[in-house]
Amino acid sequence: MNHEKKAITYSILFGLIIILLFNIGTAFYIVQPGYTALHLRLGRVIDTHTASGCYFKIPFFDTIVYLNNRICKSVIETTALSKDLQSVSIGVAINYKIRDAVTLYQTVGTDFERIIIDPFSQESIKAVVAKYTAEDLIQYRHDAKDKVCNELSERLLPLHITLVDFNFVHSDFSPDFIKAVEEKQIAEQSAKTTHNLTEKVKEETLQIKLKAEAEAYALKVKKESVTQELIALKKAEALIKAIEKWDGKLPRVATNAVPFLDVDKTI
Repeated sequence: MNHEKKAITYSILFGLIIILLFNIGTAFYIVQPGYTALHLRLGRVIDTHTASGCYFKIPFFDTIVYLNNRICKSVIETTALSKDLQSVSIGVAINYKIRDAVTLYQTVGTDFERIIIDPFSQESIKAVVAKYTAEDLIQYRHDAKDKVCNELSERLLPLHITLVDFNFVHSDFSPDFIKAVEEKQIAEQSAKTTHNLTEKVKEETLQIKLKAEAEAYALKVKKESVTQELIALKKAEALIKAIEKWDGKLPRVATNAVPFLDVDKTI
C-alpha cells in the first residue's frame, strides 16, 4: 500500500510540475519589432506595448492581440462602369499604416481590412471611374489614381488608418472595346497619313505655282526693259558696224533711208 501511495503521490507531483511548467511558459509573451501588443484581461484592454521584448501575463485570464504597425499591403479586385458604360475589371494595391491600434481595435477589431479598407476602396474606385470615359481612363490613368487616393485617404483617416499609397495593378476592358479602340487607332493613323500626303501635294503644287509666277514675272520685267532707247541703241550699233565695213565708195543707188546723190552725173 505504501508503494501504491508513493506512486500516486509522485504522479500527482509530476502532473503539477508539468502544469506549472506549462503555465510558466504561457505566462510570458514576446512583442516583435514593428508590432503593437494589446494586453487584454477578461476582454478589456489593460495595457499596450509597442517596444519589442518579453512581457508577463496571467495564464487563462489574459490574452494578447497583435497589430502590425508597419506599412501593410492590401490587394483588391473589383469591377466598375465608366462614364460611357464600359465595364472595367480593376485590380489595385493599397499601402496603409495603422495610426491608433487601440482605438482601431476597440471600434472595428482585427478584421479591419475586410470591414473598412476593402469596401471603402471599392466604393471610391467605382465613384472615380464613373467620371471618365473608357478612353479617358486609359489616357488619364494617373489623374484617376490621384483622385481615388485622395478620396480614400479622407475616408480612412477618421478611422485611424493612414493611406500611404494607392496603385492600379491592372485595368482590363472587354474584348469588344479593345477591338474598337484598335480599329479607331488604325483609322486615325490612316487618316493622318492621307492628310500628310494631301498637304505634301498641296505644298508641291504651291511651290510649282510660285516658281511659274516668278518666271513669268521675270520674263515680263525683261520684256519691259526693252525700251525705245535700247532699240535705238541697237540700231546705232548696227549702223556703226555697217560704216566699219564701208570701202569708201558711194553707192550708185540710194535707199529712202540714206539719200545719197550720184556724184559722177553731177560733175
